[in-house]
Amino acid sequence: MSSIRRKPVIALLVALALLAAFEPRNALAQSPRRSRGLSVLNQQNALLQQQNAVLTVAQQTTTLVQSAAQQNNVAPQGPVPNLIGFQQQQSALQVALQQTNALLQVSYRQNSALAQTALRQLNTLQTVQQQSINLQGALLSQNGRLTPLQLQTLSQEQNLMTQLVTSQPLLLRNATRR
Repeated sequence: MSSIRRKPVIALLVALALLAAFEPRNALAQSPRRSRGLSVLNQQNALLQQQNAVLTVAQQTTTLVQSAAQQNNVAPQGPVPNLIGFQQQQSALQVALQQTNALLQVSYRQNSALAQTALRQLNTLQTVQQQSINLQGALLSQNGRLTPLQLQTLSQEQNLMTQLVTSQPLLLRNATRR
């Protein structure tokens, strides 16, 4: 009777040993695929957040260009009205810089094309930020008016931001590589 009980136990042990022998290989084979899929999703998520931030900066810059041009055509009344526009643009630029840094961190090991594009965009955002800080200082020292050259610089900022927004489809293709 004891040999009858041993046969199912031995069969169960053999089945468990075979299952254990095949299961880790299967789990290991799926792990890189899952990791790659998660990496691509992380890159896409970071990219979408960065794109939203860049779009917000572009919109703020466009609004700022329009209000600066209008302000130069009328006498300033009270506090400098464009100062708020510059502050809003600076806030949006800060968020875009943070999101672009996050995109760079997520992509630098797995997607060099996306990381290089993020670096270029980071450089552009930093340039726009520095120009904007300079223009904001000029606005304060010039009684709320910008010179024609300063307005041109602000328009160039707008063009740079528009270029970043229009280059976003390329970023999306780069994020899905690999």
